[in-house]
Amino acid sequence: MRFAVLLCSTLAVASAAGTAHAKTKHHKTTAKKKKLGDNMPPNWTWPPSRAMRAAGAKCLAKLDSLGVKYKRAGAQKKIATPIIVPSMQLGGLKLTSIWREGPFVMDCDLALALEEYGPKLTAVGVTELQFSRIYGYTNVRTGGTTKPFLSRHALGLAIDVYAFVDGDGAKHVVETDYPNDDALLLATEQAVNDSGGFRLCLTPRNDPASHHDHFHLEANVIYPPTTPARANARTAKR
Repeated sequence: MRFAVLLCSTLAVASAAGTAHAKTKHHKTTAKKKKLGDNMPPNWTWPPSRAMRAAGAKCLAKLDSLGVKYKRAGAQKKIATPIIVPSMQLGGLKLTSIWREGPFVMDCDLALALEEYGPKLTAVGVTELQFSRIYGYTNVRTGGTTKPFLSRHALGLAIDVYAFVDGDGAKHVVETDYPNDDALLLATEQAVNDSGGFRLCLTPRNDPASHHDHFHLEANVIYPPTTPARANARTAKR
């Protein structure tokens, strides 16, 4: 009898330990999933919510009203409203890849930000952005380390610019010219920060460890909150 009691006690302790381990494991998994969303725009969900899809439609309508010629792109992992701009001309700026030929998929909101705020850059003398990357399914890298959450490149909302070209065709390379206080690069950085159209501008000034050779520009996107369908139904009945 005593042996049976001891055996039951041992099994109970083991069961409790297993439950605690499972809870801890679940907590870690949940925390990890939560962390992956730390860099997402407000109210962002995946798959895109009805509110996000409606916001995407408004963005496309805005591009139409501004005369931007674009094509809808095929579904891309984590891009809410994927498009291609065949001309790669936005806001008076020419966008040129330093690596390959296009087409280049981006979210509508990045195209809209460049179209609306590109004139802020042309005003200081920029005519072309020579970039290395727009869409790329990668995590954030800053301060010399890779963070445990997605970069906004993974959402098609960011562009990495390695060089800016002026009206005379002169190329101002971030890696070599920014450390020498290149006037155009400094003016461009200030124009981007003052425009209000970009959530983030990482440069050799504020992140020399990971952005010593390029400007990282992110479109400033805030999605509308999603109202649960059931809540809508209850409201409609009242």
